[in-house]
Amino acid sequence: MDIPPAGSLTGSAPTPLSGQPVRKNPPHRHFTLNGPAGDPTLSPASMTGQENIAARTVVKSMAVNAVLALVKIVTGVVGNSYALIADGIESLNDLFSSLVVWCSLKVAHRPPSEKYPYGLGKAEQLGALFSAVSLLAAGGVIIWQSVGNIIHRHEPPAWFTLPVLVVVIITKELLSRHALKKSEETESTALKGDAWHHRADAITSAAAFVGILVALIGGPGFEKADDIGALVGCTVIVFNGILLLRTALHENLDGAPSVQLLEQVRSAAAAVPEVMGIEKLRMKKMGLGYFMDIHIEVDPDMTVVRSHQIAHEVKDSICRDFPQVTDVVTHIEPYGDGD
Repeated sequence: MDIPPAGSLTGSAPTPLSGQPVRKNPPHRHFTLNGPAGDPTLSPASMTGQENIAARTVVKSMAVNAVLALVKIVTGVVGNSYALIADGIESLNDLFSSLVVWCSLKVAHRPPSEKYPYGLGKAEQLGALFSAVSLLAAGGVIIWQSVGNIIHRHEPPAWFTLPVLVVVIITKELLSRHALKKSEETESTALKGDAWHHRADAITSAAAFVGILVALIGGPGFEKADDIGALVGCTVIVFNGILLLRTALHENLDGAPSVQLLEQVRSAAAAVPEVMGIEKLRMKKMGLGYFMDIHIEVDPDMTVVRSHQIAHEVKDSICRDFPQVTDVVTHIEPYGDGD
């Protein structure tokens, strides 16, 4: 037995068939198509703070990347360090990637509409996918440049490139840790990808530092250590790019969240009084939140009104205990029914 759609599933606008006003229910964390502006119970207010945190973090990343890219490319050209020039190009890629992530977060924050009834949350997942692909592309470009420089002899890099790299490594690692922390707070895959762009930059800079140091200490014949260092750093970039790509594809294809989260949500629903079992539970990530469908089993002789109330109690319990859940669609099943 399905609950009437007017109030039990999403609490949204009046059903087009009946045209009757929706009965007011307790506040839920969910998106609503036609809710009044500014009403915290009828807008994605629970996600606004998370998206603002993620967006501010990306803006900081863009500012830092712009400065570092300029410093590294100029220093690399003057100091004859191909690894540092490649590192600067990677920072430019980071800057562009951060811009795409920022745009995806802004688009994902737009409220649902008649054209997009589920909202545009998937834009965040698309931003994560782009971030992963661009990270792999950056690694490929640096590998190509490094191999070319190994084949062709060039002058050794200048000593003053080393202190520049030290500053870059420290700055990018701190920025990466900050972005990773914020990505965990907001559960933003796109922001996590952006954080790994920073860490990849720190890794390539560290590899370039070692290569330049070897080239300077070894003297003639060790010039290529600079390029070998950049090549070694690229292996780490490619490896993490593949991991990020797997995560981004999983979310874009509506893959299930972690087993731990599913079990926690299932337990919260099962703990609601008069819920006799959980027949089915499905969750998918949309933007920074989750949409879910849950089938709960109740006494077959229970009235429609009471089962309707229990459905809302289940939804309220889940949304209260799991702020990352954006919307819950609840379906009632008679307990003991084999279907």
